[in-house]
Amino acid sequence: MSAESNARTMKQLLPPGWWNLSPDSVLSKVFLAAGDECERVEDRSLVLIEEADPRTTSELLEDWERVLELEAEGTEAERRARIEALMVRRQRVRPVDFQQALGPLLGQAAEDVVVIERGRAFAILVEDDREIYRFFIYRDPDEPGDYDLEGAQAMVDRMAHSHMKGHVIESIDFLCDDEFSLCDRDLLGV
Repeated sequence: MSAESNARTMKQLLPPGWWNLSPDSVLSKVFLAAGDECERVEDRSLVLIEEADPRTTSELLEDWERVLELEAEGTEAERRARIEALMVRRQRVRPVDFQQALGPLLGQAAEDVVVIERGRAFAILVEDDREIYRFFIYRDPDEPGDYDLEGAQAMVDRMAHSHMKGHVIESIDFLCDDEFSLCDRDLLGV
């Protein structure tokens, strides 16, 4: 909003009375000055929103690099790309992140850990949009080696974002009575 529209809004908030609101009055000038400051703060807040995103930052680029312990080298676009890549890696919600973290707990090489993700088509099929936030980590019990399913489940719970729900499973054919998982409706997995 412009300084003038901010001043008009503030004038409208005054209680009814005998206010001198002519354009050259002291009160109008105070509201215009306050409206100017409101406009400045709003403009800076929009810049702050852009700066809070590492893909669009410029003023805070050095701060992002300092916090993430990155070297400030290359063009601004390269520096932003480096920050974004590190942030994506730190989110730890990609299937490969779960594979690498859970491989030792499941007694498997990372590439052998099977991550089964739900898609939009499945969510439509079971008529529950929450299913797109559910995934399964499958450990074939016929595979050799020692494994810790409880430890793996605890790791999944720590790694997954609050809106996601991951399950470490040994069978893609099991049925359960958990009302949230909807797994009585069909086979889990593929």
